[in-house]
Amino acid sequence: MKLNENFLIHSSDNGEILIPVGEETKKFHGVVKLNNTGSEIVHLLENNDMSLEDLFEHFYKSCPNDDKEVIKQGVSEFIKKLYEINAIVE
Repeated sequence: MKLNENFLIHSSDNGEILIPVGEETKKFHGVVKLNNTGSEIVHLLENNDMSLEDLFEHFYKSCPNDDKEVIKQGVSEFIKKLYEINAIVE
């Protein structure tokens, strides 16, 4: 999966947001405010074609003291939301 090229990551003093552009603005009318983990996920998917398992492994390695089930649940929920707004493509 990759970040849909019709979504852009915008940085400001208040953090980062994900915004639709082009045809996606007809389907999704809003923005997604990104926390640190969400920001890291969209940047990974912006530059790489990754599976859900790849994302889990990335966070397991970068957060070795965190509970793996909590990581898995949080990443899965965020990815599901990105799919719902068509921000991720296969």
